Amino acid sequence: MQKSIFSLSIALLALVQISWAQSYVVSGIEKTDKEGMQYEVLGKLGKNYWIYKKNGSISTIAQYNDQMQLVKQNDLTFLPAQVQQIEFVKRAEKLFAFYQFQNNKTVYAALATLNADGQLQGDPIVLDTAQNIRPGSRAKIFNLIESDDHQKILLFSVNTSNPASIKIKTSSYNTNFEEIADAAISINSANKKSLLSDFALDNKGNLYCLRNTTQNNAAPAVSLIYLSEGGKEVVETPVLNTQFLLDDIRLKIDNNQNRVVLNSFYAISKKGNIEGLFTYIWDANAKTEVLLSANRFTDANRALVTNKRNLKTALDTYYIDKVNTQANGDFVLMAESAETYSNRSAFSRWDYFWGGAFYNPFLFNYWNRPFGFYPWARFGWGGFGGWGWGYGFGWGGFWNPYASFGYPSVTYTANQIALLSFNQKGDLQWVKTIDKSQSDMNVDQFIGYGSFENNNGVNIIYYQKQKGQRQFVINTLSASGALSKGESINLQEKRFDWMPKALKQVGENECIIPYQYNNKIGFAKIQLK
Repeated sequence: MQKSIFSLSIALLALVQISWAQSYVVSGIEKTDKEGMQYEVLGKLGKNYWIYKKNGSISTIAQYNDQMQLVKQNDLTFLPAQVQQIEFVKRAEKLFAFYQFQNNKTVYAALATLNADGQLQGDPIVLDTAQNIRPGSRAKIFNLIESDDHQKILLFSVNTSNPASIKIKTSSYNTNFEEIADAAISINSANKKSLLSDFALDNKGNLYCLRNTTQNNAAPAVSLIYLSEGGKEVVETPVLNTQFLLDDIRLKIDNNQNRVVLNSFYAISKKGNIEGLFTYIWDANAKTEVLLSANRFTDANRALVTNKRNLKTALDTYYIDKVNTQANGDFVLMAESAETYSNRSAFSRWDYFWGGAFYNPFLFNYWNRPFGFYPWARFGWGGFGGWGWGYGFGWGGFWNPYASFGYPSVTYTANQIALLSFNQKGDLQWVKTIDKSQSDMNVDQFIGYGSFENNNGVNIIYYQKQKGQRQFVINTLSASGALSKGESINLQEKRFDWMPKALKQVGENECIIPYQYNNKIGFAKIQLK
């Protein structure tokens, strides 16, 4: 394929970068790529880096070499014209494409297998169907999640047409998408104002989720639901809490200890200041709670995460982004300070719907959301819903969440990153902070940070622009808790808008970060030491 002059200049610039200890190389933007293109970085298969692209009705797998030069593009002609959702499961020599589409009142969940050359292997197969779905609703009916060790895959759907009896249908698969078991489960509730969230799959194939129940004149009641593989055992355990107001509970499976860890910042009064961290731990062997604690932050803790004089409000802008569990049961929580301001007023954390300052429920992968209050990608996948909910917002582009409220503009800010270590009893061990300051108008995808793990620890990367210098700043948190700042990567491009939140790890020391240039999307590969 012929490159534009812009693409050729980028390729030449890339050759200069490869001699650096920590370097990056940039792809060109293809002529076939349009504004508003949806994409997903799939990772490395064979010698090439694979990226899924959707331009209008055309879906493509693009393959790039080590210098991020396009070497091959395969159109996915087997996909129906109106695909409601597509997700990918990558293996060493093949790629599974799971997608759903609607025909009249039936929604189909289908699976296609692509070989190492990106070609369709065999014919797509239908895994499941859902009937009596309103035509044109574009509702996301089927949800796919994978265990941390990539050995278990679960396809499930949630029928909420009768809120008093929520029905979950599951199909379990092994790593090669061969079916192991299926189940149909009803979860009954006397209160019709309940919903399920935060679905996660452990390495044994067991499914976990939270049930959130609205209560009059009280904080929502939360319970943890355990569904064994095949549905033979269902256990619901209330997360007893009569004292604290929890905000955006995050569920993390600790496969090393066979436990489930729930974390949430908490307040003690309605719309009050964040006082500390609420932790709940459930043992999957005993099927019971083993820890419920509330760790209140001291002024000394608060002073480590803010430059404000008023320490009472130090944690009010922080939102849990990620939880990393350790082999001994300890865990490290990553949180970022983020706020939004309109040209008329500021918003507090209690003004947001289900999450943080940048959280958009209509563009978020609700069932299997990654840790973080950002949407997965402003150009990427989204939409959530279940039978009877009527949601189905599909893929999105740039979006101002407060436009419907009449606000002409919104300023997004993403500042310090706090790293907090807790032992397995929920006690705070140490606090470390990465200082940064970022802001943007009306969009948030160009601020924030991305992270990935390797033998060095957790690598945290964000984009910084100051005094005419553009850099990727890299910090690494080692397994022992040491925080070090690595060599920054100087960026030569002046008109690129980088999207570090959409960072995707593609190797032990490699990741790909998208960028925007002239409203179109390109990609850069970063190589760390």
